[in-house]
Amino acid sequence: MIATWDDSDESSSDEKSDGEVANIAFMAIEKEVEDEVNFSFNELQDAYENLYNEYENICLKNKSLKKNVISMSKEIESLKNENSNYINEIEILNVSLKLSNDFKEENENLKLEIDALKKTFSKFSNSSDKLDTLLGLQRCVFDKAGLGYDEMKNVKHFKNFFVKKNESKITCNYCGKQ
Repeated sequence: MIATWDDSDESSSDEKSDGEVANIAFMAIEKEVEDEVNFSFNELQDAYENLYNEYENICLKNKSLKKNVISMSKEIESLKNENSNYINEIEILNVSLKLSNDFKEENENLKLEIDALKKTFSKFSNSSDKLDTLLGLQRCVFDKAGLGYDEMKNVKHFKNFFVKKNESKITCNYCGKQ
């Protein structure tokens, strides 16, 4: 049996005019229908055995899945470690690549500088050879070859016309050190 109370609505026009409030209780009787199921002991025993077999299968699956989860979590950890190692190796290789590129650029700059210095040195070398040739072709004042005289028998070619300045060494008169 179900019982409910219903408060009447104050917005109704009848209650406003009377000023009274009415509380109404509704009651209903409900019949509960029970379906009785009668199973035999053998049917219940078979159902229990089926449920128990399913339970054992599910337990085995659960154990295998737990083992699978553990192995996969270990594999995930090892893959994370391997990934971090690879990331570190990539960073090291990037630094090495940057240094290698810097060295390569510096090497190219030094090669250009070497080429420029070789050109400058070859100019000095050529100039030095030409100066030596000019100095070697000088004639003595007393050389009268080409003026109608016979060629001079003893023409001197000067190898080096300029003399290097000798540095004077200063010695101490007291202790004799230079």
